[in-house]
Amino acid sequence: MNHIIIDIETAPLDFDKYGSLSDDDKLKLLNPIDSRIVAIGFHHDGLNNIFIDVDEKVLLQNFWEKFNDARTKSPGCIIVGFNIISFDIPFITTRSFVNNVQVTPFKIKHVIDLREKISAYRSGRVRGSLKDLAGFIGISSGENGSMVFEWWKSGEYEKIKLYLQKDLVMTEAVYQRAKDLRILEIEKW
Repeated sequence: MNHIIIDIETAPLDFDKYGSLSDDDKLKLLNPIDSRIVAIGFHHDGLNNIFIDVDEKVLLQNFWEKFNDARTKSPGCIIVGFNIISFDIPFITTRSFVNNVQVTPFKIKHVIDLREKISAYRSGRVRGSLKDLAGFIGISSGENGSMVFEWWKSGEYEKIKLYLQKDLVMTEAVYQRAKDLRILEIEKW
């Protein structure tokens, strides 16, 4: 099945405020109004592209251009991610709105959210991160997503790129396992 994997990394807009908050309050800032996208990972046709730019508008324009090219080249391809419906897609579309960036339309029914599929659409808070699931199939990352903020703040963009590339590898592996086990065929209705 032809597919595109998307994963984003974010950082708060207000570095100073973020640094002084409790862990719970830091999580509350991870929304598309109080935070921005610092990098987007894009996997298609066996290739990874990492979009990272200090100018979020440029980052989003580059992402949507690549997304449009991939969808034009492979019109029936699906979009895959982990928690993509609740996090990545709303973040990307809202930040596109904020930055006045035109999107490439798509249908949510063409999106496979691995978290939803593997949990059989269990509602509420679901345990198990991408790293947890990848660990079950022998893939580990080592890094933690909470480091992205520090890397962004200190200009360590290569570390963000490497981290995001590992996330794309993990997402692809989890996708393939779920596909092989026919978990992707579970439908909500």
